[in-house]
Amino acid sequence: MKLLPSEIRYSQDSISNTFDIRSEHSGIKIGKTLDDLCKGKIDKYDIPTISVAKVGKRWYTADNRRLWVFRKLEELGQCRKIPVDEVDDIPSSKMTTENRGRDIEVRGSPGGRWIKKLEDSSSSSDSSDDELYRRLRKWKI
Repeated sequence: MKLLPSEIRYSQDSISNTFDIRSEHSGIKIGKTLDDLCKGKIDKYDIPTISVAKVGKRWYTADNRRLWVFRKLEELGQCRKIPVDEVDDIPSSKMTTENRGRDIEVRGSPGGRWIKKLEDSSSSSDSSDDELYRRLRKWKI
């Protein structure tokens, strides 16, 4: 099955800015992964498939960092539907969203250079990711 990233909801309120030690991308910032996708260094099919579960009438995932990357990719016009695996449920320990999964906070700077496409052109080109993050405080999708 394939879904638009925007059709999938987050199960948690916040995510780390780097991938988990159990993943192939361990320690890599999620914004760097987004950059690599936009530049064609990796393909969306190189990223493990997101698992989704139907909760009520909506799709949710416990793969929140991957969903964040795909949602940003969709916002940038670089992605439409993505393959997903349907599962029976989301572990209750992962269902911490208080906003019905519409958005998520990234703890720390997501990293990467894609941010320049999402901010106005008045920013200096040599700003670090951390400085940009401090200015924008936190990311919500």
